[in-house]
Amino acid sequence: MHNYKFQTIILVLLSFVLGNNEFLVMGVLSNISKTYQVPIANVGLLVTAFGLIYAISTPIITSLVGNFNRYYTLVGLTVIFIIGNTLSGFASNYLILIISRIISAAVAGAILSIAMTFSSVIAPKSKQGIVVSWIFSGFSIASVFGVPFSTAISNIFDWRVTFLIITVASVITLVLLMLSLPRDLKQPSSPLTHQFKLLKDSRIYVGFLLPFFSIAGIYVIYTYLQPLYSRLGFSNHSLSIFLAIFGIASLFSNQISGQITEHGGLKFMPKVYLFDIITLLLLPFTLGNKYAGLVNLLIVGSVMYLVNAPIQLHFLNIAEESYPQAMALASSLNPISSNLGISLGSAVGSMIVGNLGLGYVGFGGAVFAVCALLVNLKLNNVNKKVTD
Repeated sequence: MHNYKFQTIILVLLSFVLGNNEFLVMGVLSNISKTYQVPIANVGLLVTAFGLIYAISTPIITSLVGNFNRYYTLVGLTVIFIIGNTLSGFASNYLILIISRIISAAVAGAILSIAMTFSSVIAPKSKQGIVVSWIFSGFSIASVFGVPFSTAISNIFDWRVTFLIITVASVITLVLLMLSLPRDLKQPSSPLTHQFKLLKDSRIYVGFLLPFFSIAGIYVIYTYLQPLYSRLGFSNHSLSIFLAIFGIASLFSNQISGQITEHGGLKFMPKVYLFDIITLLLLPFTLGNKYAGLVNLLIVGSVMYLVNAPIQLHFLNIAEESYPQAMALASSLNPISSNLGISLGSAVGSMIVGNLGLGYVGFGGAVFAVCALLVNLKLNNVNKKVTD
């Protein structure tokens, strides 16, 4: 039961149920709106609120639980997540639904962060990048298969059933976690001020900006994927197929991310960002050609998560070597940065579409990609100075 491949599968399943819980609302907005007689715009705020609470609560909770046994902390937070998710399925009014989403969002980031710290314990050093990339892949798998499935279930039965299915999957995952993960992982006891010393390290605060700009650049385009697809001249009937293919491309991106950690890691990433910049700058020009534009969008999906494993291992390795008291906090930095980047990218995309038009989103994404490239070069320079 303690084979690292099996343990990795369980952690991927955990990120899969977390991803389903986060993304599900986007597929059932209209259903929730009808149930509670609430304007759909208000229901849409559930998505915004989830991201903000996730970003705010994750560093707080991971720091507060940093002195406790990682195994029991992960189990306890997963139980709270299950309670929040189940409450969503039984919410008798919109206020209770909001409270249930707050509960789920508050612990989801900390659960993922602590799950990531197990990668350095269960897997050989050479395989940690692959393990991390697979854990991140759980979210991509949720967007490709889980959310469409949940949406279909809600249309056949009721949107509440989808939350209850996630609860069943979460309980099964929890049992498997309890049976398979090592239990003797307690971080050195340390006050919060000692944990936050991690954030003063230039390798950390410069690194924090990398996924922020990287994901922001992608989400300027990703937020408007549906209208971009329509602009290319494809019918809405084939949209679900395209979204599934795009999701598979992003899943592929996660897997290549793990390979990058074994072949240069952050030192290789500037080449990725140069390619990304060219792709995004070409997007406005390829929108005039049906198939060139389609290929361009799929390339965007294939580079979407390439930074995930290299930057996650960067944070974990620094914490393990210099700040062992802050392993959980270090693990939370990438998800926090990415969620903030998603918020910024979607907001900038909205401004571009509203003021300049849909065709200019590629240019906006390219600006963020340039920022990511500059941060990556700066981070590599900082790392070099430390090791020299």
